[in-house]
Amino acid sequence: MAAVPAGRDPVGLHSAYVMGTLWRVDLLGYADRLSVALGSEISFMVSSEADHYRAHLVRLIHGDTNPAGPGFKACEVMASFAGEHPGVTQQIRTGSYVRVPHATGLARADFTIALWFLATVPNRATQTLISKRDPDGSGYALGLHKGRVMLQLDGESLTLDQPVLPRVWYFVAASYDATSREARLVLTQTSGVALDGPATATARLAPPAAATTADLLIAAEALPGGSGLIGHFYNGKIDGPTFLSRALAADELSVLGQPGTAPPAARAVVAWDFSQEISTWRIVDRGGNGHHGVAVNTPMRGATGHNWTGAETAWPSAPEQYGAIHFHDDDLADAGWERAFTWNVPDDLDSGVYAVQLADADGNSDLIPFAITPRLGRPQAEIALVLPTFSYLAYGNEQGSAPGNMFAIPGYPSTAEDSYILDNGLRSLYDHHTDESGVCYASWLRPLMNVRPMYRAPFMDNFSGAPHQLAADLHLVDWLDHCGYRVDVLTDLELDREGVDRLRDYRVVLTGTHCEYWSFRMLSAALAYLRDGGRLMYLAGNGMYWVVALDTDTGTGIELRRRGPADQTWQTQPGEAHLSSTGELGGVWRYRGHSPQSWLGVGYFGAGGAPGRSYDRQPDSFDPRAAFVFEGIGDDEAIGDFPCLVNRWGAAGHEVDHVDHELGTPLHTLRLASATDFDPAARWGLPNEENINAQDPVARLPQADMTLTAYPQGGAVFSTGSVTWCGCLSYNDYDNNVARITRNVLERFLADGAPGR
Repeated sequence: MAAVPAGRDPVGLHSAYVMGTLWRVDLLGYADRLSVALGSEISFMVSSEADHYRAHLVRLIHGDTNPAGPGFKACEVMASFAGEHPGVTQQIRTGSYVRVPHATGLARADFTIALWFLATVPNRATQTLISKRDPDGSGYALGLHKGRVMLQLDGESLTLDQPVLPRVWYFVAASYDATSREARLVLTQTSGVALDGPATATARLAPPAAATTADLLIAAEALPGGSGLIGHFYNGKIDGPTFLSRALAADELSVLGQPGTAPPAARAVVAWDFSQEISTWRIVDRGGNGHHGVAVNTPMRGATGHNWTGAETAWPSAPEQYGAIHFHDDDLADAGWERAFTWNVPDDLDSGVYAVQLADADGNSDLIPFAITPRLGRPQAEIALVLPTFSYLAYGNEQGSAPGNMFAIPGYPSTAEDSYILDNGLRSLYDHHTDESGVCYASWLRPLMNVRPMYRAPFMDNFSGAPHQLAADLHLVDWLDHCGYRVDVLTDLELDREGVDRLRDYRVVLTGTHCEYWSFRMLSAALAYLRDGGRLMYLAGNGMYWVVALDTDTGTGIELRRRGPADQTWQTQPGEAHLSSTGELGGVWRYRGHSPQSWLGVGYFGAGGAPGRSYDRQPDSFDPRAAFVFEGIGDDEAIGDFPCLVNRWGAAGHEVDHVDHELGTPLHTLRLASATDFDPAARWGLPNEENINAQDPVARLPQADMTLTAYPQGGAVFSTGSVTWCGCLSYNDYDNNVARITRNVLERFLADGAPGR
């Protein structure tokens, strides 16, 4: 399989990339999973502006378009879905809410609705708190309109004069008596210092023309016009919504929301309790009538409620104080696109990185990448490469120009993919919601525009961007293919779901280039593998850094809570640092007692732009235990002192790791080589946690360390401590000292004996 020369595109694959130009994306898609086992099924969702498009399967080897590198490599593979497919245009529709199926008890002529709410951006046009409205506008809705509470019955409305303050808890109750036609609103501030008593309003409104049969929605409503669309999404928290089967009298309403009082649940048709089943998307009705609901598009659970005291800061310790859900108008868990085609993966394919290639007659194209994995217990090779798909999700759809984003650069957006991200309000775990709260959930059931083999991340370089995540990991895939190694490709998903049983199939396990986001299950599996004699090649930088968890309810995404001193683009709100998925504490592994140094030998120590640096051999590299690493390498030879596909120059770059015995680097770890003296003009610096703990931060400059750490029973970890290491593997037609060292270690790790002992 030959490299594609610069400027050629033999299989119709291209990246719409022109600096400073905005592009339309007329053909794109996503898969219902990031990896699929042999013999299993995978489905693809496609949006096409054209009436027809073609689909083919390709195996990805290399995705870089840099003329100095080996170029794009892919080969077509026969697949049952190959050929022409009808095109359909599909839209991205964001916004989270709760849906409760219609029931006659929720369509009473007389009713009272009550709930607590904290609005983050109350002054927007219309934000619905709770509704039951047909598309023709009939029914009822309680919400905010330009910062004031409003009750709507069919086409009539009642609005309070008192404005709602942002990020303040209120209790609101709305009642309607069909006999007297009296509608009443009561609003009580329940947090902060409130000088005024409840605000009230009454009016005579015409009763609804007919009982609505629509589903009840919380934090949104059905838009009028018969389109079936949901809108008027609410931004903020809602706690304890209750629906009563009669209109409470004025004196009853006046005391609701006061300390020690609550809606009379015994008379409630529904009393939804968001503090129950926090680790799921099920919404529980504790009123006894079984009107349970489901949260759509993953609003944030495990959120502090109106009664949170601060005495407990973890929702598993006091779930009754975490009865709120934080909704956002840009949440998205499942784009919900129509399925284009499904493929049953044949058992006789090789494991690897694949993609569905889409192309239409107008020259539009896309690549939907995924991994094909062997079945558990039936490996095809002795080597496994674990693609860091949780990190792909964390960076997926990152907005390079978002306010507060540490990676923001001038000139963004500069690609069709970036334009699509912005135009459709897509978010990554580095971004903020429109109400400025942090994004903590990421799903793969949506287009991941920057998880493409030829996408160039804008923050990687001061000029034209560079490969990152999947695109950079293909540098390693390419080298392994060039060297003739047979390799099974796994992902974080197999490691998280199947644990050490999956790793035990392999003599050697390789990481991708930036495996930053790891779950506790993954960590436990890796440690068990190493202690049982497994061998790991950590060919990355800033790895195993943030705590994440797979969504335990759907299994289609991950969750993150950013907390503590660490490099981050947002910070969790007080009391909300524990993952709703598992209840475990979020943040970085360093503050969970599992610093990367403690088991990899190195951990995150700095980041910056291009260019990078080369490594210099250290005294430990001449230790007989490390002799195999440097076979064919000169005593004074600089390692990686040549062009790199990621950061223009140097095997150490972008994000780097170092040895730190105070953070747990084993005393027997060998520091083999180090890269120092990074260019200050490239904005190199220490992460926040290092600056906080350093007595003299100015004297502590970023450093990349290459290490070898022995484990019992012949286990070992070889660490390069750099995101850009694999970007040097193909230099000089793969004949260079980075490639030689990588091969030396891999060959020894495949052999018998105990490396590094």
